[in-house]
Amino acid sequence: MLKMGEISIKINIADRVYPLRINASEEEVVRKAAKEINDRIKMLMQNYEVKDKQDLLSMCVLHYATAALK
Repeated sequence: MLKMGEISIKINIADRVYPLRINASEEEVVRKAAKEINDRIKMLMQNYEVKDKQDLLSMCVLHYATAALK
């Protein structure tokens, strides 16, 4: 059951769909984050021989975690 101000959305990351319940005010940020992740994965696929989605997701997480810690 949705709480007041919540919405249900579906986000696609690395060709997998994730249903989410978020505050309506967060939708734009969540969709932008998913797009950035997918863009990073695409860039990694183009620049490296890595094709396994799990490896690409791990490399993506490492990139964003490192950036957050700086």
